[in-house]
Amino acid sequence: MLLRRCLRSVNSTRCLLTRYLSTDSSNENTPSTPDKQDLAPQEKEMKFVKLGDNLESDKSSEQRNIDQNHNEMLENLNSLHSLVVSHHTALKLQSLKERPIAREDFFNVKSLFTLRDLFDSRVHLGHHIGSWHSDNEKYLYGIRNNMHIIDIASTEQHLWRALNVLSLLVYSGGSVLFVNNRPGYGQIVQEGASSCTERHWTDTTELGIYEQPDLTWFDRNKPDLVICSSVNNPLSQKLLLHCNKYLVPSIGILDSDVDPTNLTYVIPGNDDSSQSLLFYHKVFAKAIQRAKVVKEALQLETAPM
Repeated sequence: MLLRRCLRSVNSTRCLLTRYLSTDSSNENTPSTPDKQDLAPQEKEMKFVKLGDNLESDKSSEQRNIDQNHNEMLENLNSLHSLVVSHHTALKLQSLKERPIAREDFFNVKSLFTLRDLFDSRVHLGHHIGSWHSDNEKYLYGIRNNMHIIDIASTEQHLWRALNVLSLLVYSGGSVLFVNNRPGYGQIVQEGASSCTERHWTDTTELGIYEQPDLTWFDRNKPDLVICSSVNNPLSQKLLLHCNKYLVPSIGILDSDVDPTNLTYVIPGNDDSSQSLLFYHKVFAKAIQRAKVVKEALQLETAPM
């Protein structure tokens, strides 16, 4: 647009110059009075002044339009930036406020372990083929040296599900009780529970003797979830029946000889190796700690200033 106006001004200037030259040639051919000779330069000067004023006014109006467009563009950019920032903040708060159960892996529990960790922890080693439970056939991979081999791919999937349930429950404010009544493994269970500030109940704890027939301690301190790492035991089975009575969900380690009937969430794997039990409880503790960290972050984000 500016170029078009400049060309228009140049053409008008050419017309004026042509007229000026034609008037000069006519003045040379015809004699003129001194008054007319003095008047011609003044007229030419006025014409050029008007032309310059027109050009200046065109340039100033064009510059004003450019400045106005530039200012409008800056305002639009600022408003867009503020909109993006507010939208990002809203999404951040929404990601914390949204129900974690609506997402498949809200706490990213899949990053807590790998298949290699399962293999190195000897989770895949089952019992002798003569002492297996038929309900666990779908969790077995094969037989080696007359020993059942547990499918660690199945262990991975079930452990992910159990950790997700555990994290959701802790995030919602639920309490967890770690249970093991097998001699020699109490310290592993106690350390795992203490590292995530949850309760534990073993045969050596000060909370009470596990062998109490009426389980009165459990009735007085009913947890929201029980993690049992010694399922294949009459006392553990009694405890799991008690959990079912009070509608308390349970997570249990399911070895090849374990009855899975009374468990809510099973984790196929070796349950009589200190190495595997140490791995389980470390992963449980990490999942609980992660859920508590996310909960604290949400409280800080939503706390009034």
